[in-house]
Amino acid sequence: MNSQMLILKSGRCSWGRCIFCGYGRISGYAATSERVTSDFKKFFDEIDKDTDVVKVFGSGSFFDERQVPLESRRYFTRECKKKNLAAIIESRPDFVKDLGDFSGLDFTVAIGLEVADDAGLDEVKKGFHLADFERAAKTIHEAGGKVRSYLLVNLPFENDLDKSVEYALKHSDSVVLINLLPHGNTPVFRDWLNGEWNFLTKEEFAKAVEKWSGNPSVEFDAETFRFVPKFPKELQNDLAGVGEEYLTHPYFEVWQDYLCRWYKADKGTALFLPCAHHKPYSQSRTHQNIIRVLRETRAFGKIHEVMLSNAGVIPREFEDMYPFNAYDWDERLETPEIKNRYIGVTKKRIMNYLAAQKYKRVYCFLKYDSESYKALEAACGELGIGFENLLARETYEKIKNEKSPMQSEAALEDLRGRLMETAMGD
Repeated sequence: MNSQMLILKSGRCSWGRCIFCGYGRISGYAATSERVTSDFKKFFDEIDKDTDVVKVFGSGSFFDERQVPLESRRYFTRECKKKNLAAIIESRPDFVKDLGDFSGLDFTVAIGLEVADDAGLDEVKKGFHLADFERAAKTIHEAGGKVRSYLLVNLPFENDLDKSVEYALKHSDSVVLINLLPHGNTPVFRDWLNGEWNFLTKEEFAKAVEKWSGNPSVEFDAETFRFVPKFPKELQNDLAGVGEEYLTHPYFEVWQDYLCRWYKADKGTALFLPCAHHKPYSQSRTHQNIIRVLRETRAFGKIHEVMLSNAGVIPREFEDMYPFNAYDWDERLETPEIKNRYIGVTKKRIMNYLAAQKYKRVYCFLKYDSESYKALEAACGELGIGFENLLARETYEKIKNEKSPMQSEAALEDLRGRLMETAMGD
């Protein structure tokens, strides 16, 4: 079966209070019949000829006329029948009522059941109970449709997944087990920040659902969206300061957790670099020079640039995301105790990060007397990983008293020379 997907951006979820769902809190454009029908028309005009199934997702309910007006819904069903297309749509149970428009259409209604327990449904603030789900499922089946149930794995409270799957299979034609990941503007995200709950890695999720791997009616979704920690504006605090609070801040900790337990680098060579006062780092003079040398030597894009700072290990692609683009650690305020603590915390973060990645080679371009270099050296030593500083020690001894030694031509010449000598391709 060949399927094509339409992301409908009309209206918003009529409920929008589920503790795990960020989509339900998104407001789309005003759902007029003209606008929604126009979106449907454009979709059907551009659909591939070999398409058999159309899937419509819309951060809410297809049967909610405030999101999909009746006239637009009827246009959609007429086009599906005319083109002999099966349809998969989503809805809350409370909007599943008169489905006469779908007569003669091969259709499936996906419902976010999440957990088969009334107390659990109240816990996640679904706004309906099992009796409502059963009524909706019966209505769909009587109209000749199929029911597709979504269940969440790893909810932030004790629940019986076996019981939920058994229940869902009884009332549904298919079940999708979904790995719960933290949307940024939800209570579950705050639970993650507070250390009260954690997501499952893809490997942990696979193990949790392994017993249903042979059931043709059960599907698995380990990543429902491109998971990156995104902090809503109301949580973006000022992170300027030096000390324990600004070294092991929960915002830094959840990012480091993400980078070690979820993120996978796609290059074989890591180049650890210093942080910079100017954010994002690539706009600083030091990093602009480094990037220029990488381009000159054709190493740019072949190696993975990773910064080290009090915020932790920071891959280049995340440098302009909060909190990495918003903190300020003034080295002039560091005490000997804080420096030692910095080295210890950073060493552990580097060890966790390198253990989680698959780099073939590790390089750095760091000052030898910096806390970041000392942490990297200690981490690689404990892991038994060889690494090389692309700044020669002899060069650094000559330039270390300059105002900005890493911007000096001597330092950059070392970087340029070693990049040209060293095979950076994977």
